Amino acid sequence: MFNVFLPTKIIFGEGAVEKLPSSVKELGKKAMIVTGRKSTKQTGLLDRVSGLLKKIGIETTVYDKIQPNPVSDDVDEAAQIAVKEKVDFLVGLGGGSAIDSAKAIAITAAMGGKFWDYVEVGGGKKPDKALPVIAIPTTHGTGTEADPFAVITNPKTNEKVGIGYNVIFPKVSIVDPALMTTLPKDQTAYTSMDAFYHSLEAFLNIDANVYSDLLAVDSMKRIVVNLQTAYENGNDMYARTNLAWASTEAGITETLTGVIANHAIEHGLSGFNPQLPHGLGLCITGPYLLEYMFDYCYERLAALSKEIFNLEEYSVRKSAQLFIEKLYEFQDRFNLNPKLSTFGFKEDQLEKIAQVAYNTMKGVVVKSPMKLTEHDLYQIIKRAF
Repeated sequence: MFNVFLPTKIIFGEGAVEKLPSSVKELGKKAMIVTGRKSTKQTGLLDRVSGLLKKIGIETTVYDKIQPNPVSDDVDEAAQIAVKEKVDFLVGLGGGSAIDSAKAIAITAAMGGKFWDYVEVGGGKKPDKALPVIAIPTTHGTGTEADPFAVITNPKTNEKVGIGYNVIFPKVSIVDPALMTTLPKDQTAYTSMDAFYHSLEAFLNIDANVYSDLLAVDSMKRIVVNLQTAYENGNDMYARTNLAWASTEAGITETLTGVIANHAIEHGLSGFNPQLPHGLGLCITGPYLLEYMFDYCYERLAALSKEIFNLEEYSVRKSAQLFIEKLYEFQDRFNLNPKLSTFGFKEDQLEKIAQVAYNTMKGVVVKSPMKLTEHDLYQIIKRAF
């Protein structure tokens, strides 16, 4: 038995951003565009989106302080501006950090108070309303355009926490692969592997079902087949389009089932060190997690061995081992197998990181095929150190 609730309208394809005016004309007359500090300005996308809204008489205010690992202080500041400016809806423009921030601002502006009031480890309040959110992703990684989740860090406590509320499903998501051609090589790899791990973790989640499996497998296949091409030639629209759809598929899959312990571990790590790119962090710890809980998931991994990497069929355990080996090899192509120590982590931090990861993200840890404790997370982090 499983439930499906996907209320977001998704407009997908090259040139889809031009559909923005017709998609928002009923939402009001004032929008806040939530974006990062550089890329959408440098590419001209921010001006383009503002211009499209201006065409139909929608006034815009821009909040452009979003960091790669967004923080609650910025969410609170933007929410206050949204209230003061009487904003009707928000446009999350950029990577997952911008869209997640728009979702968090949407709750805080509509409900009042501080964002951390609506986080389980904070105030624990359940929001029953939010401003409408339009998602326009410029990366093919987070899948946040197709899910009700947002990940925000509290800079005072180093807690990087995911929230999930139906009120923050985007009203409309415009997924235009042409907006993703300016992604640098490293971000092309990081964001694609973020989507890969969304799908892989959803496939291993104890709540996996026939619908989520279908999307997860297709998403992983598209990434493995197309990432090398996009990495070498960022303007290859066929590869970009496949990666963009793989990311959206992964977002839907995450909505249907969810992630597991690898995301909890990565949130712990980048909560302590915001300089660690999320997708890279998932790659560093992901294979170690698979090895650690191998006896509890090898049958599922074996099923992926042929599907994802076209490997010959061996015994079930052998096929599962080959999947992990091939995953290491694939990540090696894009320099995604460094040790955590190279990012300035200290060994005496690891237990605290595991503790925060477990306490803040226990909800996804318990969806892993193996029953994992805080100590188990520490052991996995230690192996990746």
